[in-house]
Amino acid sequence: MIDSLSAISVFVKVAQVGSFVSAGRALGLSASAVGKRVTSLESSVGAQLLQRNTRRISLTYEGERFLSHALRILEEVDNIQNAMLMSTESPIGRLKISIAPIPHLFSERFNDFLEQHREIEVEFDFSDRFVDLVGENYDAALRVGNDPDGNLRSFYIGDIHSVLVASPGYLTRCGHPEKVDDLLSHALIHYRSRNSGMIQSWPLPNIKSLHLPQTIICNDIDTRINLALNGNGIAYLPLVSIKHHLDSGQLCEVLNEHLTDAGTPLYVVWPYAHRYSLRQRLLIDYLKRMKI
Repeated sequence: MIDSLSAISVFVKVAQVGSFVSAGRALGLSASAVGKRVTSLESSVGAQLLQRNTRRISLTYEGERFLSHALRILEEVDNIQNAMLMSTESPIGRLKISIAPIPHLFSERFNDFLEQHREIEVEFDFSDRFVDLVGENYDAALRVGNDPDGNLRSFYIGDIHSVLVASPGYLTRCGHPEKVDDLLSHALIHYRSRNSGMIQSWPLPNIKSLHLPQTIICNDIDTRINLALNGNGIAYLPLVSIKHHLDSGQLCEVLNEHLTDAGTPLYVVWPYAHRYSLRQRLLIDYLKRMKI
């Protein structure tokens, strides 16, 4: 049984990284040893799991089916081992986390974790780039948007709600829009994603039939907040990032009764692994309990 689990683990790693050499490097095996274990596994299950050529390795149809079962098997074995090890393992070492760069979304909410586990070192990477969690050695990520990567484990935390806002000075100078069409005569501050290169759409009715002014385009949320605060136009911004500006009256909501769907899902995602360290489990459990 142990040999079978070892072969399954090797196969999963090859499927994740797409290379015998890279899988061997990660597992401390030679590329030939990795190849032999995969071949032995294929013989055991009576099917070819990987398509090999000189340029790349890819999963066959049978390999894709086997991978989904293999991941569940390894996860269950991992749960059993973790239950046995939890009482003796120490939460030490470094954690690496990729986080969507949304001001006030995360840092204040993570203080409790840092205070509870001062022996853990943490590296934060604030970027909307979809990092390769396995290839770049990330322990977890907070990602905004739909359809998390099926090759990763994921947990839905909640929706990040956004609102249309402008400064009182801008509204005094340019007028308060009363209907969606009024935006055509206003200065608008848009967001372009660094990840996709696309300009974020505003969830307003019949918005596709309107050619909204693109007065300012920016790929940074903090900058858009400051532009709105300084009276440069109307911006669509995450509520969590500007709530204190709304409460203080520095920004005012506009047209938000017309927004059709102002929520964007937030997920914590993390790689499948044969075994998670205690620090990783503590991190993932903490992120899953996070409220927004």
